Amino acid sequence: MEQIDTYFEQLIELSIAYAPRLVLAIIVLIVGFWVANKVTKIILMGLDKASTNNSKELQGFLSSIVRIGLKVLVVISVAGIVGIETTSFVGIIAAMGFAVGLALQGNLSNFAAGVMILLIRPFKVGDEVKIQGYWAYVKKIQIFHTVLENFDETEAIIPNSMIMSGTIDNLSATPTRSITIVMRIPFGEDFDKVIRLVKEAAYSVPEVDKEAKPFIWILDFEPYNMHVSAGFPAKQEGFWDTDYEVRKRVIETFAKNNVKVVYPEGATFGEFGKWDPKEGRDMPDVPKALS
Repeated sequence: MEQIDTYFEQLIELSIAYAPRLVLAIIVLIVGFWVANKVTKIILMGLDKASTNNSKELQGFLSSIVRIGLKVLVVISVAGIVGIETTSFVGIIAAMGFAVGLALQGNLSNFAAGVMILLIRPFKVGDEVKIQGYWAYVKKIQIFHTVLENFDETEAIIPNSMIMSGTIDNLSATPTRSITIVMRIPFGEDFDKVIRLVKEAAYSVPEVDKEAKPFIWILDFEPYNMHVSAGFPAKQEGFWDTDYEVRKRVIETFAKNNVKVVYPEGATFGEFGKWDPKEGRDMPDVPKALS
């Protein structure tokens, strides 16, 4: 019984001795976490005001690093108040970090590349890009990988290190984009007439920039026709709808004016009635393909 009383008295003495430290540690912990959250919000607001070009991904990444770093400092301070040796505590954290680094060393390059993507912003969420053989939209930018959404609504997940080590073709980087129509025009057709009709059809679509000069060039002279390309700048927004409408109106204009264009290579004469100078056979009035 006396031993129990002794233990109880020692417990009371320890409680009295450490109570102020524990109370102070709890107060510091609560206030420290509150300050960390407030500082993070202030930094986030500062990023918003500093530049309109900061992406949400970069803001979220930086705010997470600041929040975690401040809370780690608060925990170390609380440990020091309680009486834990902070030097050993920091050593434990460093050892844990080293162990985690070894375990994730294969992903360190992806992490570094993810930071570079968020900082230099070669593309953002929603952009149409060509990366590592994929032609798709950017769906998510993660710290280790980037998620692309293909045109068939499937997803492709690409490690960030592969993205930064290859070519990035951002098709959404400019406010306008060229709609390019490639045609094979037989030598028997009036070249100036065909180009005039193509221009009229393209400019009849409101989204096509009528102030910009079209880019018309002859790609090559083939045995019986000219390989011609026509480019028309259009608004980036709704580009694919505009592209479809331009091509549709070109086809309708060719049919209305009885213009013949040669089918792309691969279509057989007998199957589609492709224009054949040797046999004198024409294709139908409405071309079945414009590349």
